[in-house]
Amino acid sequence: MRKKTILVIEDNELNRKLVKALLQRGPYNVLEAIDAEGGIQLAQEHKPDLILMDIQLPGMDGLSATRIIKEDPELKGTPVVALTSYAMDGDVEKAKKAGCDGYISKPINTRSFLDTIKNLLPDGHETESLLRKDAGGMNRILVVDDDPLNVKLLAAKLPQDQYEVIKAYSGKEAIEKAAAESLDLILLDIMMPGMDGYEVTRSLKSDPMTSDIPIILVTSLDGTEDKVKGLEAGADDFINKPFNTVELLSRVQSLIRLKQYREQLAARVQSKAVFEMAMGNPKAPEEKTVVPSVLLVEDNPNDARLIQEYLKGSSFRVELAKNGEEALTRAEKNKIDLILLDILLPGIDGLEVCRRLKESERTRDVQILMVSCLADLENKIKSLHLGADDFLLKPVNPHELKARVKALLKKKDSLDRLKGGYETLLHTAITDNLTGLDNCAYFKHFLELEIKRSQRHKYPLALIMMDIDDFKLLNDALGILAGTKF
Repeated sequence: MRKKTILVIEDNELNRKLVKALLQRGPYNVLEAIDAEGGIQLAQEHKPDLILMDIQLPGMDGLSATRIIKEDPELKGTPVVALTSYAMDGDVEKAKKAGCDGYISKPINTRSFLDTIKNLLPDGHETESLLRKDAGGMNRILVVDDDPLNVKLLAAKLPQDQYEVIKAYSGKEAIEKAAAESLDLILLDIMMPGMDGYEVTRSLKSDPMTSDIPIILVTSLDGTEDKVKGLEAGADDFINKPFNTVELLSRVQSLIRLKQYREQLAARVQSKAVFEMAMGNPKAPEEKTVVPSVLLVEDNPNDARLIQEYLKGSSFRVELAKNGEEALTRAEKNKIDLILLDILLPGIDGLEVCRRLKESERTRDVQILMVSCLADLENKIKSLHLGADDFLLKPVNPHELKARVKALLKKKDSLDRLKGGYETLLHTAITDNLTGLDNCAYFKHFLELEIKRSQRHKYPLALIMMDIDDFKLLNDALGILAGTKF
């Protein structure tokens, strides 16, 4: 069987090597070009089966190059996939208008990259859903209920321009579809004949292929014991019938974001490993374990003492603040991972504290679990609108409290590792480990850019390389480390 040929048009050497390393793990021949002009020429000469086109290219940009390729009678049937680090509103439409058949955002998800490429090749599947999905468009939600009317009603509450709804009418069918479909979320009824929602949840969470799919249990049961049973089975959230549409969509969006964080984190980890293999860089030092910090904001001493008792012996540190002003000050000055925030506080109430925390660049990733005796839906929805990550009613059940705190701390850890992993990967990619200076690949990348810029703007460019006579004597006398600091 003939190997497929894929043309990669990418001016960033590090990105190009990463993509090449991934493609060479599959059955593909790889052609490379560093600019649009060279890419078009290679495409005309070799007639590749697929073209991966960076949008942000020096000189002619990737979308202009795509238009030229699509106007060529011999190349117009060749799929072109847009690559970009700057995914913004309207970019998908621009890529489609230019003739792109797909759209992949950087950083590349290394787990799904080869599957995406396979589906985008001429003998693969249709690419429209891939283009929408990878650009953050349509998320796929499985709705499970033994009553077809309930499935229809629930599906109708999910905006059709944001979600693709897949339907199942039994626990067995739900498990089969979860394994066969690429899902972002499952809305799962509990009370079903045969396998109930708890059994389905346990089955899905025990299977590595489906364990990362968030599950919201949907039920008319309102007892705390039922919630705890669902959370212990592995469910990520709980919503009661009849449910408010705003609350439902808030829960759905929150869990889909959590899944995306986890996928991006996994992609970062795998990308780093593949990148190091391609570049020959040593692995970065292992990360140190940091004990999570939880801030309890509660003015009632009895409630504060009770919650602290429930959380005693956990693998995180719990601190206490008695009002909103103190909570804001601590969150700004210290590293806080999760805030248990009472709504009814003296001075600044919990809703205002939540709003300020989520608007601040420094504290917006802090997870907020609102805790209140107010059982009305208005405050619950208002909290979610302000950015709260979860909501818990008093009197607090210790099992439910621990389950929700554990889930939110996992989410915060994913966010922290995602950001930290990116910085570590970037530093490893561009830095020489011995000297701490920018490495040769980073230098060559920017030298190429400066040469292209000088040619484009027609101004002279000079490069000076200097050598220090007898520098070896310094290294021999004081050691290499002293020489690198000189």
